[in-house]
This record gives sequence, structure tokens and C-alpha cells, in this order.
Amino acid sequence: MIHWQGGALHEGGVRLDIGSPAFRYGAGFFETLLWNGRAPSRLAAHVARLEASLAHFGLSAQPVDYDYVIAEVVQANGLGGRQARVNIFAPVEEEDAAVAPIVTAAPYDPPAPDRTYSLRLAAPATQGSLAVHKSMNYMLCYLERRAARALGQDDAVLTQPGGIVVEATTAALLFGDGECFCTPTGGCRLPSTTLAAARDLLPVRDCTVRAGELRAFRHAYLLNSLQGMRPVTVIGAHAFAPDFATCQRCNPVLLGE
Repeated sequence: MIHWQGGALHEGGVRLDIGSPAFRYGAGFFETLLWNGRAPSRLAAHVARLEASLAHFGLSAQPVDYDYVIAEVVQANGLGGRQARVNIFAPVEEEDAAVAPIVTAAPYDPPAPDRTYSLRLAAPATQGSLAVHKSMNYMLCYLERRAARALGQDDAVLTQPGGIVVEATTAALLFGDGECFCTPTGGCRLPSTTLAAARDLLPVRDCTVRAGELRAFRHAYLLNSLQGMRPVTVIGAHAFAPDFATCQRCNPVLLGE
């Protein structure tokens, strides 16, 4: 894989000082976005979220022309004419220096139009305020998703004490009846760029959702930058009717098609 770092393209792995905060503690932030075959989708929203997280913690990043750099990385990996997963990493390598971003690109195969998702309901866990940032210290999400996949499911739904539903480990959640929609607001959750875009397309309100109340909803959806909006048919013991029509109506905008 060819990646960009420090103003140039490099082939092979990324090198990190073993004494750096990024290596020792997972200190840093990252973004995942879709190259839709022509351009990065909703790049400005992702860069704004990344820069907001850095600023919140008193960090800064070296300036990067992301439009240009992403296109260079995508083309260098032979992915220009197809969909690709693009990552921007901002590892903290020195405590008092500006972060040097790293840009990568990898092949991405979009899900089939009739793909549905089954989610494991994770045990309640208290999440700190770091959960509202896309931190490279992603251990809780990684472990919960790993456990879900070991059971043959696609992802896990994070919950807080009291059974309050927060989000999936890789996506925002939306519930509704096909006309009215609500998104969980309990606990600390990542501000989803895809959910923000969906609010311009659908009447979405914020609500508190508890695991025991999931049966009250007819439809459930996953939203993230790679997949767009996709129907969920199972969360824990609760089944939902797949709403392909709403997803198909929104995805051209959400995915920048």
C-alpha cells in the first residue's frame, strides 16, 4: 500500500517511534471517508471534525491540501476509477509539535443493494467524553465489534448503564417508521457526518432510546461514510422490517453519487 506522509508518497508500512504517544497510548485521531470513484465524499465535514478534535485538546496539524493529496494516494494505489476507503490519521508523535497527518487508500467493495445488517447488543459500559472524538484509541469499539463478528453478526450496538442505546461501533443509528425518524442521544457518541447529512433529507429528531424499547420501532438503520444508510433487521432479540426505499432515496446524496 502506498501512503502519504510528510509531503511525499511512501510505499510499505508507516514508521512510528516506539516512544511516541501515538505508539504507546494510541494518541491521535482519524477519519474514514469514501472515495466514490471521482472524489472524496463530504471531505470538508471530515476535515472539520478532525480539526475540531485536535483543537479541543490543544493540538494542531501541519497544513495539508487534502483534495490533492487524497487524489494522489488513490491514483498511486490504482484505485482512481473505483470506490476506495480513505483514511486520514493524525498520530501524536511529539507532545509539542504539530501533528503530521498520514493519508491512506484501500479498495472498498460497496454492499449489495439488498444487504441488511444484524447487530449484537453490547453489555452496558460507561464511556467517557473521549467517545465524542474519533480517537485512534479505539479499543472498546474494536473489541465489541470483534465479539459481534465472532457470533456471525455485523456490528455491535454500544449501550450505557440503564440500557441506553448510544451508537454502533462503526456507525450512527437511526430508528423510525419510514416517515418519522429519531436518533439516540444517550451517552457520549461521535458526531456522525453521515447522520448530519441525513438530517437535510429526513425529518430526524433526537431521542432517548433504551434497549427494552427497541420493539416499538418498525425500522432501524446504520449510517456511516462508506456504506451510507443501510437497513438493520436485527438488534439483539429485536427484529425490524428492512426499509430499502428510504435508504435508496438517501444514498445518492450521502455517498456523493
